[in-house]
Formats: sequence, structure tokens, C-alpha cells
Amino acid sequence: MTGFRHTFSIITKALNVDPAADDSDGLAADLSDPDLDWSLLLRLADQEHVTGAFAVALRRRDLFDGLPREAQQALRRRYFMGQEINTRIKSEAEEVVGLLNSVGCTPMILKGGLFLFETPPDGIGGRVLRDLDMVVPLADLEACVDVMQAAGYEPKDAEERWTYHYRPLHHKERMVPVELHIQAGEQRHFINAEEAWAHAVPVDVDGLKMVALSPEHRVMHNIFNSEIQDTGFLLGEVCLRQLIDLAAICVRYEDTLDWHSIDRHLQAHGMGRAFRARLLLVRELLGGPVPEDLDTNTLSARFHLKHCLIQQKSPRLTYLTRWVAGVTAPLKPHHLDLTYECGTRGFRMHAHRIKHIFKVISQHRGGIRESLAKYGQSMQ
Repeated sequence: MTGFRHTFSIITKALNVDPAADDSDGLAADLSDPDLDWSLLLRLADQEHVTGAFAVALRRRDLFDGLPREAQQALRRRYFMGQEINTRIKSEAEEVVGLLNSVGCTPMILKGGLFLFETPPDGIGGRVLRDLDMVVPLADLEACVDVMQAAGYEPKDAEERWTYHYRPLHHKERMVPVELHIQAGEQRHFINAEEAWAHAVPVDVDGLKMVALSPEHRVMHNIFNSEIQDTGFLLGEVCLRQLIDLAAICVRYEDTLDWHSIDRHLQAHGMGRAFRARLLLVRELLGGPVPEDLDTNTLSARFHLKHCLIQQKSPRLTYLTRWVAGVTAPLKPHHLDLTYECGTRGFRMHAHRIKHIFKVISQHRGGIRESLAKYGQSMQ
């Protein structure tokens, strides 16, 4: 049986975006190896939410038809299910944008929603979507919610407290909920709303008006989501799904991205080490075009790469880190800033963190015990 590291490298080799590093012959040999553990490969791809993207990559390299029959069936099932679901979600996204346009709002579409409009039809099954995220100006939020509710969308909990996005709006006949943001993600200052709108770029869709973050802001937003919001840098997570998105942005805007302005912004927000570690990952694993004058070969970046690859070998360790990330999510500086407007550094933020710890314990003491017990059982 092939080992973990080699199996994971087969996935990243298929997803590599560097034409100069194309090794389709070598990849074909790896895929036809009778010792290849397909159950491990599919588990890793599912774990990273890239099974559909892996299937798309093999089709584009004309390698899909040469796979073992069982592997073809497993990948085809996942891909076509994703294609059917995402085609429906794209129609829903167009409907929502049309509703928002009808009240004079041009929304900013984020992440997976933008993927639906930028991806060719043969690749639309390459990603799993759980919701649609759109930023709307705060001044338009009430009108946007009203028109959505008139169309049948309703929040599950009308009393739920919200911060950077309104309560998720669900429709009984639609695939996914819609989140109307007033900020571009779980933060107030990293990319504030004014900067995001000032540099937004139009998305070309016939008959609809919508925009997206600028390429520079998309890089920053991607890195913030994977490394800070999802704690990938702290916990040693590859976050391969988001790394694929970052590689695609790097390729799409290779000749125009202002990497030095991105670097200055991330350094100013204390994310310089995470930035370089992420660039090393996208270059080493996916061949993303990263400028040579940005030093990504730092000691901390190399350590992070090794940490990610070692940790991925253990499903239990990965489960533990993701559980830790979930439990500690309310204590992240950017989350605390959204709740208390306490900033993301300094004594005031730490004081509110301690306050919030006691608040969470007092409100969810039973739930914390239950979660710990569930994790203990999973380790047995």
C-alpha cells in the first residue's frame, strides 16, 4: 500500500496549477499503481472537501477514464452530485441577486457564490457549498431583508443575535441559506466595509448587477479565513479547499496583483508570518505563482508546512484540532472585537476575553461537558 505522504501528493499533483510543473505521465503512473490505497485517497480528498475538484482536474488532464472502475464510480458520484446541486444553487444565487437589485442594491458576492459565476460549466461540481454569502451596504440591509422575506426567505431564529451578517435566511424550497453581510467576513478592521466597497470590481452576469472584492482583497480575505478565522496557522491545517481558491486567484491575476501592498497590510495586522506560511504552501503544494522577491522560505513557514503534513496523517489529531478550533472560536480576537468592539490586541481585548470565557461557561456548562464526553468516546 502507498503511504500517506505519497497519496496526498497525488491529490496535490492533480490540482497543481503550474503548467511548467505538469507531470501528467507521472500522475498517470501513480494513479495506475496497483498498490495505491484508493480508500485513503478518497478519505483525504473528502476530509479536505476537494473530491469534486480532484475529479475535475483528472478529467481536464484526460486521466479519468484510465482509473480503476470503483474509483471512477466513487468520483463520478461525488462530482455529478456536486454539479447538480451547484447548478441549482447558482440559479438560486441569480434569483437572490435579482431580488436585491429590485430594491436598488448591488450586492458583493463572496467565496463559493463567486465560484459559481467564475467557473466554466465543466468545473461547477468541483466545490461543496453550504450557503451563499453576500455583502450589502448597511443602509440597504433593511430593504434587502424585507424583499427576501417577501420572496419566502425567513430566519430560523428571529431573536438570534447577529454581528457581521444578518441571521441566515432560509427558504423551504431552496438548497442553501443566504447570509447578508455588512462586513466582508468575521472582522471589522482587517478589510473594513468602506475599503471593500471602494475597491470592489464588477462581476459580468447578463441582466444582474453584482460586484466582488478586488483581487488584493480576495487574497487577504482568503488568508484571513483559512489562517485566522479557521485557525489554520495556529493548528497546522492545510485547508486545501481554500488553498485551491488562493492558487486560482494567483493564476487569474498573476500579472496585476499588488503583492507588496498585500504584504504591508497583513504585516500591519500581525499576520506576516501566517501570510508567508500560506504562500509557501500554495507554491509547494499547488504550484501557485508567488513572486520571488517575497521571502516565503522562512523558518516559521517551513515549520508550518511540516506541521500541516505530519498532522494530516492522524485523523484523530485532525479531529482534535478542529474540535479545539470550534470550542475556542468565540475567544478569537476578531470575534471578540465584533461582539464588544474591544479591538484585536492589547489589555482591553484580553479583559473582554476573560469576561467572555466566564459568560460562555455560565451559559453552556452542560453543553461543554457533553462535547468533552463525546470527544472522549470518539478517542476510545
